[in-house]
Amino acid sequence: MAHPLSPLKRAIRNSAILTILVGALTQYQGSTLSESLMAMQFTLVVITPALWLSYHWTQKLFKSPPTDSK
Repeated sequence: MAHPLSPLKRAIRNSAILTILVGALTQYQGSTLSESLMAMQFTLVVITPALWLSYHWTQKLFKSPPTDSK
């Protein structure tokens, strides 16, 4: 079984995929190359930390022992 990726690697991989999609969509809509690159840069800067935080928090919740609520 493959070892799961760390939260940081998963966040970088998934945000890179989203960044490429955003760049392609902005180009398709008729934006200039510089506008598309700026949108891609903004997407990468905003999405990567958000995904990392989400994956990191989920991993902590998954590893923590369940609590009894009686």
